Amino acid sequence: MEQPLSSYNFTFIGGPKSIYIFETRFGAEYEIKFKPSGYLVDNPAFEDFAFEMVIVLTANPYTPRLPPVDALMSATIRAIVADFFKTHERVVIYICDDSDSKADSCRKLFDRWFGRYKKEIFVKLNVPLGVDEDGMAYSVELISRFDNPHFMAIYESFKRTVSGEK
Repeated sequence: MEQPLSSYNFTFIGGPKSIYIFETRFGAEYEIKFKPSGYLVDNPAFEDFAFEMVIVLTANPYTPRLPPVDALMSATIRAIVADFFKTHERVVIYICDDSDSKADSCRKLFDRWFGRYKKEIFVKLNVPLGVDEDGMAYSVELISRFDNPHFMAIYESFKRTVSGEK
């Protein structure tokens, strides 16, 4: 008897943005990128450890609607993040903007994806960034491994950067 999948198969493409790709059973294709984002920390010692995670829907057979989200998708995102975190010192920054009026649902989905896994190896902190002059709300999630020796220092460095402190 064939074992059911615990996550979708994904492929590491690599490159400067550490790109991963996968396809869901609904035919939707996603690209997960980890863009180097050293500019988000105010300490040059941490620049090589900060990455922005970007999730891009690259093929959507349900256009103009979004494709269904399923449990295998969250497990796949978790598996990709775990693969990326094989280097312990990395910190991933995930920005939820409200440009499409879905920041709150995006944050809740992200919390659900990592809520059941964070006790294993991850720590996740939310940093609300406030609302800009156009009323767009921003929130950021910082994710790291529990055993990252630099996480709190990177977190403090990031907070200083986004608040404009030096």
